[in-house]
Amino acid sequence: MCPPEASWSDGVKMNAILSIRWAKAADIEALDRLERTFSSDRITADNWYYLLEKANADILVAEREGTIVGDAVVLYRRGFHGARLYSLVVDPHERNRGIGSSLLAAAEQAAVKRGCFTMRLEVREDNAAALALYQRHEYVLMGLTKDYYEDHSSALRLRKQLKGEPAHLVEVPFYAQSLDFTCGPAALMMALRSLGYDAAFGRDLELELWREATTIFMLSGHGGCSPYGLAVAALRRGFGATVVSRDAAVPFLDSVRRPEKKDVISLCHERFLEDLQNLGGAVEIQNFTFDDVVARLSRGAIPLLLVSGYRLYGEKQPHWVVVTGYDSSHLYLHDPWIPPGTDRADSLNLPLNAESFEQSSRFGKARHRYMVVLERLAHPTSLAR
Repeated sequence: MCPPEASWSDGVKMNAILSIRWAKAADIEALDRLERTFSSDRITADNWYYLLEKANADILVAEREGTIVGDAVVLYRRGFHGARLYSLVVDPHERNRGIGSSLLAAAEQAAVKRGCFTMRLEVREDNAAALALYQRHEYVLMGLTKDYYEDHSSALRLRKQLKGEPAHLVEVPFYAQSLDFTCGPAALMMALRSLGYDAAFGRDLELELWREATTIFMLSGHGGCSPYGLAVAALRRGFGATVVSRDAAVPFLDSVRRPEKKDVISLCHERFLEDLQNLGGAVEIQNFTFDDVVARLSRGAIPLLLVSGYRLYGEKQPHWVVVTGYDSSHLYLHDPWIPPGTDRADSLNLPLNAESFEQSSRFGKARHRYMVVLERLAHPTSLAR
């Protein structure tokens, strides 16, 4: 949907006969016509309605003499300052006339108006023309995702810094949580793989880690993954782990009311502390800052952060993410949760500014703040329970 502060309604003249404007519902038939030039991975009419009416998105169309000849779709994530170019299409009969470049420039301008610092995108590995377009516009190759499209072809991942200084990013493979309550294990799996962990990834390991790290399981819901439990799970697999906490309080104790449930959470926490000490882990009590997180990452460690789901997603629950990079004013995160209507590309290297970090890295009435710092040791093991 068009942000209130933007104004494309009268069209932006790109040359004598080409203009770019915001898309509207009346354009869906023309947009669908452009999509039919593809054999697969099409945006359907229902998808267009969702993108125009409900999604956190900008949809731009290029129009020549009253005919839509191209479009661009840019997606955004609440709480983050990055954009994703979801789609850029030019009518095959109108190519090589600069329309793609004009749409791309307009999409970047729309993202900057939203306060975004980065734009990321995916392009088919065999689409040489599109790749050349993006590289001319200073997009940098970040990696390859295999089996990305419907026909199982691979996607190249590209990224551009729209403003500010370039980010320092670490290569962290992405793994999406497969269950509502396994953000902690999924984040841990991503961090450990980046540090050299070679076990097969899948739901078996995801649930194994959840069982090891959760504080409590009860009929009323699934237990939260304790920072101490996640650290113990990493230590058991031969990696270094340090829990950094604002205080020495028992995590999530205030999330339950009944005394017997508080007792169970406290007992689990005591066991985690005992295991952490026996396995050579560490606990640091400090109200860590943005600079502290950057310092750990710059020394080769991979931090996990507990963030407020309410601050970033409107959900009142704790949520674990992986820190993958930084610049002078942002942390970059892999989020194991893929929101409905999006895909994994919308959860990679999301920029979170320093102010948002301070707000979102606190959870609950107790204002919990937790960071689990993972490090590579000499001989990590695949399984060491």
